[in-house]
Amino acid sequence: MKRHYVNDIDEIREREYPALKDVTYLDHAGTTLYAKSMIEQFSKDLTSNLFGNPHSASPSSKLSTQRVEDVRARVLRFFKADPDDFDVVFVANATGAIKLVADAFRDYGLDTKSERQCGFWYGYHKDAHTSLVGVRELATAGSKCFESDEAVEDWLAELDVSASRNEYGHGLFAYPAQSNLDGHRLPLDWPDRLRKSQNPRRRNIYTLLDASSYASTGQLDFSDVESSPDFTALSFYKIFGFPDLGALIIRKQAGHMLQRRRYFGGGTVDMVISMKVAWHVKKQHTLHDQLEDGTLPFHNIIALEAAFNVHKELYGSMASISQHTCQLAEILHSKLSSLRHGNGRQVCQIYGNADSKYGDSRTQAPIVAFDVRNSQGGWVGKSKVEQSAIEHNIHLRTVSACNPGGIAAPWEMRRNFSEGMRCGSDLDVISGKTTGVIRVSLGPMSSLSDVEIFIDFMEKNWVEKGQPLTMALPLEWPESMSEQQSFVKGLKVFPIEGCAGWEVPITSTWEIRQHGLAWNHEWCLVRPRGMYALDSKVHPSLAFLQPSLDIQEGVLKINVESIVFDDTQVPRELTVSLWESPPTNAREPQRGPQRAADPYLSAEIEEFFTSVVGTPCTLARYPDPRSEDLNERLQQQTSRFSRSKRILEGPCSLSVANEPNGVGDARVAINLSSVPLPLTGQHNWRFMKIGRQYFQAIEPSSSFKKASRDTSVISRQFRHLTCPGDVSLAVQHPTICVGDAVQLLYESSVAEGSTAGRDNNLSEPIGQAELLPGRDAARSLVFKISSHPAEFNRSVRLNSRLWSALRV
Repeated sequence: MKRHYVNDIDEIREREYPALKDVTYLDHAGTTLYAKSMIEQFSKDLTSNLFGNPHSASPSSKLSTQRVEDVRARVLRFFKADPDDFDVVFVANATGAIKLVADAFRDYGLDTKSERQCGFWYGYHKDAHTSLVGVRELATAGSKCFESDEAVEDWLAELDVSASRNEYGHGLFAYPAQSNLDGHRLPLDWPDRLRKSQNPRRRNIYTLLDASSYASTGQLDFSDVESSPDFTALSFYKIFGFPDLGALIIRKQAGHMLQRRRYFGGGTVDMVISMKVAWHVKKQHTLHDQLEDGTLPFHNIIALEAAFNVHKELYGSMASISQHTCQLAEILHSKLSSLRHGNGRQVCQIYGNADSKYGDSRTQAPIVAFDVRNSQGGWVGKSKVEQSAIEHNIHLRTVSACNPGGIAAPWEMRRNFSEGMRCGSDLDVISGKTTGVIRVSLGPMSSLSDVEIFIDFMEKNWVEKGQPLTMALPLEWPESMSEQQSFVKGLKVFPIEGCAGWEVPITSTWEIRQHGLAWNHEWCLVRPRGMYALDSKVHPSLAFLQPSLDIQEGVLKINVESIVFDDTQVPRELTVSLWESPPTNAREPQRGPQRAADPYLSAEIEEFFTSVVGTPCTLARYPDPRSEDLNERLQQQTSRFSRSKRILEGPCSLSVANEPNGVGDARVAINLSSVPLPLTGQHNWRFMKIGRQYFQAIEPSSSFKKASRDTSVISRQFRHLTCPGDVSLAVQHPTICVGDAVQLLYESSVAEGSTAGRDNNLSEPIGQAELLPGRDAARSLVFKISSHPAEFNRSVRLNSRLWSALRV
């Protein structure tokens, strides 16, 4: 590895960072580490001098004031900024700097005489940290999220900007210099290009650069004032490790945008009257005089001088740091990319921007973001990897909610939240997708040994060397049965209990959850102050309600087009959010199979359903029964749909044809609709395979029998089977879809005690309780059987030990 520092990195680490002994630190994007000599130099400065509160005539106060101004000038020199063109405002951190700009822009459009709020327009990049995203809440003239670098490029190039501007003409465009998630570095010439726009209306849009992540290993160069951002936010602890301090660097030509900020405090005013007359005069000498509220954290500011001195002594320049860290990141990325399981599957799913290249400091920071897959293709939870890293004295970070634009689609974020996902949650996989990433980041004092130790950790703990076990239930279907396979022709769920069903789009895969198909019997109708579902036999008009689901839009739509109302004012459709539930009401413990639901407290919803059903009622949602207390539920961090008390299996529908997407009479029809077809022919089959999912027929529960109602129809209830040790994606996110093959196994065709044609792939003995938990704890998928082909009644062999475990 090429050397970029004057001093040897191992010598620097041993002398300056004793805390790194036996520790591998890989979270420099969170904060880098402070040097021992920097703390010693600052400590000597504190013990050798008397620093008083600034802005007074005492010698100690004057010393503090002078040292603060010296450091202010040093900050500008560090970023190659001319003090004639730039000013520095000290704040708590980068977020404080961003909020200062946001508050000032909000107040800029406020007419103090008429109190008329003009507001400002706000644009931001999807890679923005939440600190930048939050500014949109103050942008009353509208906001826009640019979903890619290309979207910004198009916006800069377009001539007609009327759609993205407000009539008062001032706005703010903000973006991070680099993604805090995956290290993608964004173009630094956007402020210059925006400022040089030929459209005069565009010239009143100012730029805010979040440089907090970039500045830790990249050189910010403001030597060209015309191409520099108007406002730059940063945190010094990310550069030096200490002190905990931030700054807002202001291009003076844009400073007037901050001078209408209404709040004042501390030394930002020259005179103020507090009684009778509301009058004050702000300081006018410098921008920082007007914007630094209260007493400055002068000790922290003075500490910056030692930080600058030691940083230069150890590393020379930011250019050297950039070269050193980017070289390490290139090695780390290459080694992680090459990790393979014994079967050839890739271990790490690495995330990044297509325009970024490791080793190129212009496009990629020394950050690698990834998730881990097992040899079966399933996800290894980020929390599991982090915990294992902790046990090996490796410090890294898992990221989920701080950079929301890079984690998931908006509807997926809403869904994840509704299922219990929170910032810092250990809920790692939802619906077959990870909820965050593992982030490894390098800093000035990182070394090749850090990379090698981490790669060794990955190889020893997450690379499966041998061929993985084939985790499939050892149920033997004869080869001849492949010609007799049928296929799923259609799926139907009943979102609202007792109402019409909804056909799942044929292009959709549909999730199998603990209580059956996803979104089946999620809602019901109750009396306005009730909690138990209306009976569809007593209220047959429920059947006229036609629900439909739009998962990406996150809505349940209820349509009543088939009903003719006397009152033409009655709405024909109602929309309810999938991701928001009504408040949970206190209730008596559940008794028997009947579930209690929580009604929506909305007059609009109640009026809609009352007009359709003909009796006072409203929509209600079955609650999550895992806990009576929300905080306890959030601590458990488990899925909304892990419902141990949800025991009433509702009808859903699956039809099967003998060809994929076939038409005409179905060879096999499995129907869970409220009006099932009569069961004909033999019905003693016990196992079913749909796609990659296995099911076993079990004795119907009392709640299922109650839901079936029609005693003249023979019904079957199934539990979803999973194999111990199967951690494939098909198990982490079990789904079925139109076109999936359907196969049946009959009890009479199972040769008990015979040896399977090939041994099952489970190498260790399987206990009955481990393989098949009790019915109350098992996943269940509910079906009613209408017919089946006699052609499936063929000889099927089943491993005798497994048969004993499965037999009811």
